[in-house]
Amino acid sequence: MSILESQEDLSSDAQLALERRNASDRRNPSFKGFLIGCIKCRRRGPRRAENYLYHQTDWYDVKLLVMALSLLLLSSLDAAMTMHLLNNGAVELNPLMDYLLRQGARVFIVTKIAMTSICIIVLVAHYHSRIFNWLRVDILLLFALFIYTGLITYEFFIFATYA
Repeated sequence: MSILESQEDLSSDAQLALERRNASDRRNPSFKGFLIGCIKCRRRGPRRAENYLYHQTDWYDVKLLVMALSLLLLSSLDAAMTMHLLNNGAVELNPLMDYLLRQGARVFIVTKIAMTSICIIVLVAHYHSRIFNWLRVDILLLFALFIYTGLITYEFFIFATYA
């Protein structure tokens, strides 16, 4: 067998592989697949080394769950403390939240919790990624947790001082 014949065999094999790949994909998303994926979580890291910076998993660390739930709890506590402080004569300084408060307490609370929840979901889904190639998303979540803790401490201080 000559080199030319072996190259033709390789090119025909590659062509067959391409034709097979163009067939319908058996990995179509389905509700059954979603449920099985929720029960049998498998992917804890990237499939290939070149995908390490940007990859998705279906298995997350417990620390990430604790940070996400803590952020959601602190956001809810912030909404409750804000409502309580506003009832005692405080003023909302955030223009977006002030606009939502003028729409009603229910609109304010639902929007605040929804915005926080969506941000947490997006950050958790991409927690392996880096923002601007230097800031890890899990560090950003931890930073947000410290900021919210400081905000709640400040609100408790205001409440204790002026109550």
